[in-house]
Amino acid sequence: MKKALLIIDVQKSAVTRPDLIKKIEILQNDYEYIFASFFKNEGSSLLKFLDWEGYEDESPAFFPKKDTVVFTKSGYSSYLPVMKEFDEIHLCGFDTDACVYKTALDLIENDVRPIVLKDYCFSKNQTLHETGMKLIKRNIGEKNIR
Repeated sequence: MKKALLIIDVQKSAVTRPDLIKKIEILQNDYEYIFASFFKNEGSSLLKFLDWEGYEDESPAFFPKKDTVVFTKSGYSSYLPVMKEFDEIHLCGFDTDACVYKTALDLIENDVRPIVLKDYCFSKNQTLHETGMKLIKRNIGEKNIR
């Protein structure tokens, strides 16, 4: 079984639980294949339609492991077509209720099993994180949450 880790939007302005940074850095050691997405304000329709000013600091809040596929995005999803080469993609990062959730849905719709690592994800606050986890449980199944 071919699996990968996908680290979603762990950049300085997105991190609301700094304690997760070191945990995610250590988690990378368990994976041969790693992807890391970073949200970029430029070109994002989220800024246009949500009256959101975007992230003040878009720089990474962690050190990606060597050979990590690092990419930027300007929307919610971190899905890339190359991910179809994997049987499972394990998800961690920010925000559970938005980018992690949307990416999990896109993976499952593209026939890749998303595994959400709930202790390695968070949102702006605990309520939003819990809401995101409820939606993930409902839409991708409890067996795909670890």
